[in-house]
Amino acid sequence: MKYKVDEWVYYCVMPDVEYFKNDMRAALILTVLSDDPFYDYKIYIDQTGKIKKVREHQLFSMPQPT
Repeated sequence: MKYKVDEWVYYCVMPDVEYFKNDMRAALILTVLSDDPFYDYKIYIDQTGKIKKVREHQLFSMPQPT
């Protein structure tokens, strides 16, 4: 898996669709779902306060504070 628990990322609902690809929301990785056959991560979306299961292709790296 590319991302780790407690890592901040950008989440995009449908990154392959032109209309949605720039709609990025900050999200926090809560769990890596290594045993789930479909989803890769459980995330917390900062703007909405929702928790979702997502696939890795929907997540993008965010510059990490140093």
